[in-house]
Amino acid sequence: MHLRIGNTVITKKTTAKTNAKESTYEIKNDVCPHLIKSVAAISGSSGSGSSKSFEARTVMPLKEYLQRCNHATELYVALCLLRDLGRQMQALLSGGHGIACFSVDDVVIIAHLESDAFTHSDPESTLGPDPQFLFLNDRLIFEVDESDGTLLIDRALNAIAKNAFVAPELAEEPLTRVHFKTAYHSAAQLLIYFLLGPSFKQGIMSLNGTSLNPIKGTKLYWFLLRCLNRVPSERSYVYV
Repeated sequence: MHLRIGNTVITKKTTAKTNAKESTYEIKNDVCPHLIKSVAAISGSSGSGSSKSFEARTVMPLKEYLQRCNHATELYVALCLLRDLGRQMQALLSGGHGIACFSVDDVVIIAHLESDAFTHSDPESTLGPDPQFLFLNDRLIFEVDESDGTLLIDRALNAIAKNAFVAPELAEEPLTRVHFKTAYHSAAQLLIYFLLGPSFKQGIMSLNGTSLNPIKGTKLYWFLLRCLNRVPSERSYVYV
């Protein structure tokens, strides 16, 4: 396996182990040390410098997983995605950086349990008790101005965020600064897409629509509302 997302490369390492249930994977990025530190903070990976290693049964791009399972996703997996995106945003923020937006192309899913969940050949299969998600596109990570909490946008987003879920404020031109909580809006859209799949139309579907009736009034529903606040500085990434 050799997967590249931005300047980040994931490689499945060869091993001499026999009958091993998990393999060793390496995540490497020579350009953005802040990304590697955030990966280590939430994944428990080992290593130093520009690379980290971890053990896993399977690693797959989120986009590929959604295609394989035909968007028949599970709520508990969506909550794991919510949890891990939040952890990584917090880890980056503690180092003075933030994420502008997310897409299904920028995230990988890590499973530690042997399962048919990646193909859904078994309707009862799951990803295990604790699948992990990692955001790996360093090109969408920017420095945060601590004086006002804004991301310092120093490169054009239109070319590097083509398939991303973007907050309304990212459409403004010219764009040089945006509140770091712009990522909350994008993460909420990604979560909705994860649960609803192609039926979700970015920028069109309302949370008051019938599509979200199954979760209306739940903790997840109110979490999404807080993330999608029209005022960036008033958004909160809190699931209670």
